[in-house]
Amino acid sequence: MRSARLRILGLSAVAAALLTPTLARAANGIHERTPVQWPDETACMTVIDRSQGAVVHFPYEIPAEDTMVTADEVADSRRHQFVAFCRNHTPQEPLPVWLSWKDVDIADAAGISEKADATDQDVLETHDIYKDCFFRVTEDDERRPITFAEADKGFEWDTSALAPGPYILQGYTWEPAFNIWSKRPGVIHVVDGPDLSAVAPAAAIMNTDDFMFGEDTLMLQGCVRTMPGSTMSGFWAVTGGDGLEWHAFAEGVPIDGEALELPFKPPPEALVETVALRIDVTDPMQRTFSAFPRSLVVVLPGSGDTTTTGGGCSDTNAFIGNESCGDDGGSDDTGSVSSSSGEAPIDTSATGGPASTGSTGDTTGDAATTSEELPTRDGCGCDSGGSAGSWAWAGLVLLGLRRRRRGVFAPARA
Repeated sequence: MRSARLRILGLSAVAAALLTPTLARAANGIHERTPVQWPDETACMTVIDRSQGAVVHFPYEIPAEDTMVTADEVADSRRHQFVAFCRNHTPQEPLPVWLSWKDVDIADAAGISEKADATDQDVLETHDIYKDCFFRVTEDDERRPITFAEADKGFEWDTSALAPGPYILQGYTWEPAFNIWSKRPGVIHVVDGPDLSAVAPAAAIMNTDDFMFGEDTLMLQGCVRTMPGSTMSGFWAVTGGDGLEWHAFAEGVPIDGEALELPFKPPPEALVETVALRIDVTDPMQRTFSAFPRSLVVVLPGSGDTTTTGGGCSDTNAFIGNESCGDDGGSDDTGSVSSSSGEAPIDTSATGGPASTGSTGDTTGDAATTSEELPTRDGCGCDSGGSAGSWAWAGLVLLGLRRRRRGVFAPARA
């Protein structure tokens, strides 16, 4: 999985270099940026109760050491930093690549990028949405080398100055001009005691699915922490335009407990499209927090048969082209839910989403608008977690769908 992420990063960097001739002159322009990797056991919900302690330790990992800074990079290139955000975002709307205009000036002085090409929306500190919504967990002058020794230390987050509420942690790879983000799965709820009326809701979707068949239902799963009487609403949007036009697929669904579950059945308009998904959690005080899956979802055409295709083999998330079918009916496409908890000052609970039925990289941009060249899954279908041939088939279909998308330099995220 890690090698696949790095390959995606490399392809993104190549595309960005080709699309930006000025920046392509830098020798490291096509160098694969090394992401922050979050531990596999990262909880869906992490609660920081500041009445018991405001400074929290977080672990992280790296796939490999990356310290060979070339002569045409800035002196402190290839470093990691950590930033918290008061809101989440869909992969279709990636974060700005710069934290500050000072960083833009540094890259401009080094001849790596041109300041005149940057806009307020390219820089966090002047971005319309994020300028008042991001908080440095580690400072710019504390960016750390990408080494195993540094990663083994983890990092400390002092939350004492923050307003209570939900936060999303992001790892930042500083290697201008193509700086990248690595989103930590789940959500962090910063509170000052057990009273949920004193804090806005927190929610996260843990699905990593990046494709589904049009006749299937995708169960969005995750975690939620909010006042009794809260509700959730689900939305979907076709990607690729100048903005996302959200359409409701569920509204005002009561929330019961801390497990977040909401089924998404694609409407006909979503067929052969790449869609963004969202769940809004609203409490009785009308405070809302939005949660997004970790990937966009390609909706593939299917046979229209949602039961079985013979031989006792499940047709859910199945592929044509399997060499044989078993008798066990395949796996459950809704995944499973589990939870765990830690001790104060951090109380964590994890709600695992369904296993990914697609590739691990983010899907961004526009899907193709016709399905004439796309195979369906008519015939005997088997569990999508099966043979290498199945994965190869899925990869070819997804590649075909993604060929016509708008180019966006958006790296794979954890």
